[in-house]
Amino acid sequence: MGRYAVPSFSALWERHETLYVGVFIMALRRLSENGCDATREDDISEQLCPLLNEICYEEGRKCNSEIRTPDWDKPIQPVDRSELKGGKTKKRPDFTCKLVNTFADGADDHEIPFHVECKLLGARTSHNWILNKNYVTEGIKRFDSKSHAYGKIAFSGMMLGYMMSMTPDQILKEVNTYQEKHCVDNPAVEFESIREGIRQYGQRLRRKNVDPREFTLIHLWADLRR
Repeated sequence: MGRYAVPSFSALWERHETLYVGVFIMALRRLSENGCDATREDDISEQLCPLLNEICYEEGRKCNSEIRTPDWDKPIQPVDRSELKGGKTKKRPDFTCKLVNTFADGADDHEIPFHVECKLLGARTSHNWILNKNYVTEGIKRFDSKSHAYGKIAFSGMMLGYMMSMTPDQILKEVNTYQEKHCVDNPAVEFESIREGIRQYGQRLRRKNVDPREFTLIHLWADLRR
């Protein structure tokens, strides 16, 4: 009798990443098609929640498996005493999609989160509130920040961009310009594809402050321009 090949953790993680990239693409497409009158990041992300719940239910029924709905605005939980913060839970990725690591050698990597951070994109809304700059300094940088540690012990993470104004090409140019100023070692964000109306970009990071050092940051941009 033949033996089944046991998948590696990297294969399990790739499947996890592919699953949730697909789930968010479908949710963002529905949000764009249904219309979104919100202009604040948190309001838009909240409107994504019931759509994510619907899609995880529908897709789970199709493949007869459990697809857990991403957790919204959930603090990064400490996994050992060295990570305790005295009850403070200020660092909250916008969404968290956890994978149970069946290859774990200990409790510290028993669950590995796929973190998702959301930001508005487009023209500045005031002198000090520059959306495309925030996408870099308050978004991308958090995936290589000791204080935030988004994507810790994970191979990849994701940025969601809510396009409010400007063209995608104009936004991409500005995002990469701000990276040159604030993330000098980062490669440029590069266009990959358009799936179901959602633009997808990719970025391979070599992190300095968060492990693992080799990290893929996926970017999904939804057109919410009026």
